[in-house]
Amino acid sequence: MNIDKNLLEKWDKEYVWHPYTQTKEYRESKNLIIERGEGNYLIDIYGNRYLDAVSSIWCNLFGHSRREIIEAIKNQADKICHSTLLGCGNIPSILLAKKLVDMTPKHLTKVFYSEDGAEAVEIAVKIAYQYYVLRGDKGRTKFISVKEGYHGDTVGAMSVGGSELFHGVFKPLLFKGYHANPPYCYRCKYHNFKDTDERNEKGCDMRCLDEMINLIEKHADEVFCVILEGGVMGSAGMIPFPDGYIEGVAKACKENDVIFILDEVATGFGRTGKMFFCDNEELKKLEKPDILCLGKGLTGGYLPLAATLTTDEIYNQFLGEFGESKQLYHGHTYTGNQLLCSAALATLEIFEKENVIENIQPKIKLLHEELRKLKELEHVGDVRGRGFMIGIELVKDKETKEPYPYGYKAGYRVAEKLLEKGVYMRPIGNVVILVPPLSITEEEIIYLCDSLYDAIKEADL
Repeated sequence: MNIDKNLLEKWDKEYVWHPYTQTKEYRESKNLIIERGEGNYLIDIYGNRYLDAVSSIWCNLFGHSRREIIEAIKNQADKICHSTLLGCGNIPSILLAKKLVDMTPKHLTKVFYSEDGAEAVEIAVKIAYQYYVLRGDKGRTKFISVKEGYHGDTVGAMSVGGSELFHGVFKPLLFKGYHANPPYCYRCKYHNFKDTDERNEKGCDMRCLDEMINLIEKHADEVFCVILEGGVMGSAGMIPFPDGYIEGVAKACKENDVIFILDEVATGFGRTGKMFFCDNEELKKLEKPDILCLGKGLTGGYLPLAATLTTDEIYNQFLGEFGESKQLYHGHTYTGNQLLCSAALATLEIFEKENVIENIQPKIKLLHEELRKLKELEHVGDVRGRGFMIGIELVKDKETKEPYPYGYKAGYRVAEKLLEKGVYMRPIGNVVILVPPLSITEEEIIYLCDSLYDAIKEADL
């Protein structure tokens, strides 16, 4: 279809309401319109190429236009595109459920499908709450999470999140729970480390974990779940949980009979350097999490699909006669859609065939080594992350850690400079975010880090 480019730009500004975007500014600026993708690059309507440094918001794993995934979608489309999962099965959803159960910790045995991460969290929360109701424990109406945690932007997901910036305006709509202070090492309320690296080198007494455990122990009788992101607080600015924090929370949940939900929507499928953050011996020994949320990378970033996994123990509470109304009353039109599940199966096959997790380890090491040079820059306060999930926090004063005011748009100034260098990056406030595709090459990593170094210097911060 050959449409006038000026007309596309006009219609984009006139008719499309862009998410998490100040549209007044967008309407007054030059808009970026993507036409196609090739490998790790986005290509706009003028033919300009941009390295996709945030994986199209953290979901693209193996680059754009990956033949195996596209062919899987096409082949399924020739058979059937959609039929309901309400009381009816389909082949791709069955095969994918078996695959997910086989590749996650062995105590997770049941799979509930949805279309995005926020819904996967909504489902997890509803399952956790209803589990205790069905068990006869109806006094559990509260949850525990951490401040600035992010689990999606539907009402339930916002409630268990804690982002004041994103969701503060909706507080009157949200249901109540308890929020612990986040383990934000760079801005720790208990210690004054220079940056996250210094904290990791020296260690600490993890009073942030003590605070969370105290909350669990104090409110165990009224709490139906604790929810955390899987290893990294993504939308808070790529804040990694200190080693042992999540495991400590999981242990406290086990000791106090509280369901532990791990949200790996953003961190699953290789983002933290392993297939899933929960795939570690301590969590497996504890048989935690009780509920696991997956999304984003599940289809390689090609189609919207998410999954919520749980245990036999939880699932069995929902079994009963029809008239008892024990079933989980949740499910949308396209739950378990065949095209989506086929894309996911093709994505997981790539992981197996190409030994992806092992092969990304040298690239992760290179990325972290190349990013160290950013620390010498005047306005780089913290360089942190885990695996391929990186946050670079820009500050007004490096010594005092004084942040820029939100409206200063420090991160966006850097993003504009990066765009000029052929790199697309979407910041979060004053934090530069890097979540490159797992398929990024070593040469592209070096170019990305060099470009970022120059962009920060040129951004007039």
